[in-house]
Amino acid sequence: MDMGLTGKVAWVTGATGAIGREIALSFAREGTRVAVSARTEESVASLVEEIKSSGGDAMPAAVDVTDTAAVKAAAQSVIDGMGGIDVLATTVAVPAFGPFLEIDGNVFRQALEVKYLGYINCFQAVLPHMAERKSGSIVAITGTGGKLPISIHLPGGSVNAALNLVLKGLANEYGEKGIRVNAASPGPIMSERQQQMIDAGMGNPAKGIPMGRLGEADEVADAVVFLASERAAYITGQVLSLDGGGIKAL
Repeated sequence: MDMGLTGKVAWVTGATGAIGREIALSFAREGTRVAVSARTEESVASLVEEIKSSGGDAMPAAVDVTDTAAVKAAAQSVIDGMGGIDVLATTVAVPAFGPFLEIDGNVFRQALEVKYLGYINCFQAVLPHMAERKSGSIVAITGTGGKLPISIHLPGGSVNAALNLVLKGLANEYGEKGIRVNAASPGPIMSERQQQMIDAGMGNPAKGIPMGRLGEADEVADAVVFLASERAAYITGQVLSLDGGGIKAL
């Protein structure tokens, strides 16, 4: 199926994490030109080389998303280097788990700074460009903790809930400007981060999931690519659960 992404430019932030890496690779497989962002130049360069070695087109854009000015500069470097930004895909993990009373307030502050404000910085960096072009798609990874509380993951979950609201608001505001804004909301996904949650006392994360297993990073990436694509041209303001049916009621 042609996703209508060939030749377009996707900027993927948090691209060297388990999910972010698969998102970048999945876009590249669709013929999308990919700008890769993460904090370290070494990890970004490695992923760019992997994409290029498979015949794709990619450029590095290492950046700390908590630095507003640096994010705007990174966005401009992508626009200058690749001719524009058609898709923004944001993914940042917040590895903060544990009983509420045992979590230091600085952990909540870090979740706000890194994920909430980091995403906000990215949105603000690309929206003027997309609005000028009257076209664009934003897909953010937020996580099911933003829909249904997970008692040992309240720092990340509360940030995800806030971002879901922001994304719906942006979809309302920018829909008439040709910009779609959605979230992909993974449940438990096999990754190093998931192992941290298990170690924090979550137990068997597949328990209670109707499909009886954890998700895979490439399954999340497939959903992100779909939401960003022309095949989802009439979808905006949505938070798509990718959790094997784990959230049964909201």
